[in-house]
Amino acid sequence: MKEFAKFFTGVAANQALTHGALAATGVQFSLFGISYDQRINTTSAIVWAVLVALLIYYAWGKR
Repeated sequence: MKEFAKFFTGVAANQALTHGALAATGVQFSLFGISYDQRINTTSAIVWAVLVALLIYYAWGKR
């Protein structure tokens, strides 16, 4: 299970960085009927960053 967590840490980090960059630049777009604006991207970046921290703790820190 820890190997899966290590893989998904990378996926979550990618999402956090992508949403953070979109929020920082103020890009707005719609995808599959969901409108992504600065507020949604900021919220998503924070949620993904917390998930990254939890996955790192589980995959590498927890004994």
